[in-house]
Amino acid sequence: MSSSSSSSATDVDGAENEPPRLSALFLIRFDKKVGYTIAWKRTAVDGLELDGAVEFKSLPSGLHTVDSDLVYFVHGDYAGLGAYVKASASAEERNAEFVSVGILVSRAYGRLGRSWLLAPRLRSLATSLANDLAATAPLEELWEEQSASTPSASHKGDEGHGRARALSTITPVTPTEQSLAPFHPALSMLKYVDVFGPLLFRLQQAALLRKRILFVGGPPVRTCCEFGTELTQAVYNLSLLSSIPPHLADFLSPGTDTLLRLPALFSVGVHDIPQLEQLSFKTNATESDGEDGPSAGWVACTTDEIITTKKQLYDVVVEMPPTYDAPPEQRVWPTMKTSDGSHIKASQRDLRRYKMLCRELWRHRDQGTGSEPEDEDEDDQAVLLPHKGDSGEEDLDGTFGDSVVEPITWTQLAYTGFMWWASAGEQHAYTSRERDSDLDLLGDLSDGRDGLPPAVIAYFHRSTSLLVNSLHGLIESADDENADDEGVLVVDKDDISRMGLDTWSEADKAFLSEFLWMWFGRTVEVRGTSIDCCGVRIPVP
Repeated sequence: MSSSSSSSATDVDGAENEPPRLSALFLIRFDKKVGYTIAWKRTAVDGLELDGAVEFKSLPSGLHTVDSDLVYFVHGDYAGLGAYVKASASAEERNAEFVSVGILVSRAYGRLGRSWLLAPRLRSLATSLANDLAATAPLEELWEEQSASTPSASHKGDEGHGRARALSTITPVTPTEQSLAPFHPALSMLKYVDVFGPLLFRLQQAALLRKRILFVGGPPVRTCCEFGTELTQAVYNLSLLSSIPPHLADFLSPGTDTLLRLPALFSVGVHDIPQLEQLSFKTNATESDGEDGPSAGWVACTTDEIITTKKQLYDVVVEMPPTYDAPPEQRVWPTMKTSDGSHIKASQRDLRRYKMLCRELWRHRDQGTGSEPEDEDEDDQAVLLPHKGDSGEEDLDGTFGDSVVEPITWTQLAYTGFMWWASAGEQHAYTSRERDSDLDLLGDLSDGRDGLPPAVIAYFHRSTSLLVNSLHGLIESADDENADDEGVLVVDKDDISRMGLDTWSEADKAFLSEFLWMWFGRTVEVRGTSIDCCGVRIPVP
C-alpha cells in the first residue's frame, strides 16, 4: 500500500472543501465504429499515461443504458472521476453518442482525492460537450485555472496529521452532515444501510479480514462505488467503515500497520483483469511465504460479469439487485457469496442489531427540522429505511428470509427453551445484557449533533474498537496468568457475546478465529457454556 493509506482524514473531513489540484483532464467519446477515443487531454505530470486506460475506466460496460452517471476509479497513484452523459446524436453524427469528462487527482488528497468537489462542474461540461464535441473552450478554461492555482495548504503534510483528524477516530472532530460537500460519497451512507440490510455486518467482517471483495451490478455505477456513483458508493463506504482506528494500532501484531484501511479500487472492468491478477499474485505469494505478514485485500465494483467467472481474482462477491426501492415485503436483497459459491448470511444477532440501528436512525430523522430537501440531489439521500409507527422495526419483521439471515439452529432453540424452563430470570438477564451492549455501541446516534452519515461511521468504528479491545484484554489476562503458553486464547460464550458476536453462529466463530490470527497472531479455542439446573451443571456446546 502507498503512503496515502495512512491518511484518511481528507476523505471525510468536511472542512476540507477546497477542490484538489488536477493531474489530468480529458474528454472521452465512444463511437460505435471507432470505439473508445480520447478526444482531448491535458496532463500536469510527466510520463502520466492516459491512452489505453482512462477511456475504459471512464465508460465501463453497460453505461449506455443510463442517461448520465459519475464513475470513480483508480489509475495508479491517482484517483479518477468521469462524468458521463449520453448524447442526443444527430442523424449525420449518429455514432458519437456517449461522452465522459474525466479528471485524475493525487490520492494523497484521500481515497477519491476529493474529486467529488468537481463533480458538478464536470457534469455540466459533459452535458455541454455531448451536444457539441468541438466546443472544448470550457475544458481549456478549467485547465488554465488549474495551471494558475497553487497546491492547497491542506494537501501539504497531509500524511502527518491525517490520523489525528480522521472522522473515524474521535467523535468531537467529526464533521457534521451539513458540512459535507454535495456529491460527497459519505452522503450515501444511509442508502448503504438500507440496501444491504443485516448483511452490513458480514460485509464489515469480510472487510476487516481484508478479503478481496467485488460488488457486481448494472449501471448506474455511482451507487456501488460510493456506497461506486450507484455501484461506486458501496466501495467507498465499506472501505471507510472497515478502517481500523489508528489508536488501536499499538494493540495489534507488528506488520499490520499497513492494513489499517482496506484499499478501494472503485470501478474495474475487463481491462483491469491484469491488475487484479497481479494483486492476487501478491496476495497468494504473501500467504505462501508467511514472512511478510498478512496480505492486503481490496474492495471494488464492476458491471462486467465476466470478471466473476475468474474466481481466483476475488474472495467475496456481492451481487447487487437491479432495483432497491421496492416495498420491504417485495425487496430483493443483495446476494453475498464466497468465490467457491458458498452463500454468506447474516447472524440472528446481526438481524437484531440491524433492527436497532434502523430504529435509532428513524428516531434521529424524526427529531430533525422536518425541512424539505432543497434540490433533487439532497432528496436522493433521503432515508430509505422501512418505517412504520414509532419503532421503525415493525416493517422489518418477516422481511429477511433464510436467503439473508441464518436460521435459528435446533441447538439454540433447545437451549433457550430449556433456559426459559430452568432459569427464566438468568436467560432474561443475559438477553438484556446483550441488548444493552448493542445499544451502547449506538452511542449518541440519535442526539442530532453531527448528522446521520458521520454517526453511522462512528457506530461501525466503535464496533471494531470493541472487538479489538476485548481481544487485547483477554490476551493480556491470559498471558498474565501464564495460561496461554501455546499461543492459544481460550474464549467462552460470554466472551464472544461481549465482543458483539453471535454465540450461536459458526460463521462468527470462524471470523473470530481468522481475525485473531490475522491481527494478533494467536489461535483461539472456543469452549461451550453450561447451565445449573437443580444443582447439576449441564454443558452446552
